[in-house]
Amino acid sequence: MELKDRVAIVTGAGRGLGKAIAEAYAAAGARVVCAARSTGEIEQVANAIGGMAVACDVSRQEDIVNLMQKTIAAWGRIDILVNNAGAVARLPTHELPVEEWDHVINVNLRGVFLCCKFAIPAMLEQGEGCIINISSGAGVVGPPNRSAYAASKHGVMGLTKTLHAEYLHRGIRTHVILPDATVSRMRTEGFPEEDPESLIQAEDIADAAVFLATQRKTAHTLELRVSQGLATRYRNQ
Repeated sequence: MELKDRVAIVTGAGRGLGKAIAEAYAAAGARVVCAARSTGEIEQVANAIGGMAVACDVSRQEDIVNLMQKTIAAWGRIDILVNNAGAVARLPTHELPVEEWDHVINVNLRGVFLCCKFAIPAMLEQGEGCIINISSGAGVVGPPNRSAYAASKHGVMGLTKTLHAEYLHRGIRTHVILPDATVSRMRTEGFPEEDPESLIQAEDIADAAVFLATQRKTAHTLELRVSQGLATRYRNQ
């Protein structure tokens, strides 16, 4: 088992990509901490994989500090951090309320920063660690009606590159996954006409997350872009 006895924190682990990554890590032998605001969902996932559930709103610093403290209290270390929790707003920029902009930035970018900030000291003390940030195809392009989302995902790219420069040679490996159109509730809400079976599946991203967490130390993949293998189909076709 490639991740035997490794301790992994996965945010947004109650559903979608986070749930698939948590399940894949547990199958590979990791001890998984499932974090999200939706306590019922993460408790169900944690119970199914033998992990631990910790309620956490990644936009709240105190929640993140509590998440790291509970993880270390339970298992003594943090080996892997997957920053997956996300939010989106779907309006043209001039119609987007400032409050919605702030919410998306707080979850998608500030939350990633805070999780990294409070996980890195434990990793430095151990002399090793792995951080995987989930960005998006929107992290390299600017799709219409997604200004806050695209800005936050571009920010995740920049933050990941800085963490790479600061910590790679101190034992902490930082990676970013950029999924294109992937099955999720967020995707379905924005594009209800798409056939989900033609999109990237959550398990495809989980496979990428396992690969990065188990990559040999002699090589480092900073960015991993996951594109669709099939053309998008639509329900009315």
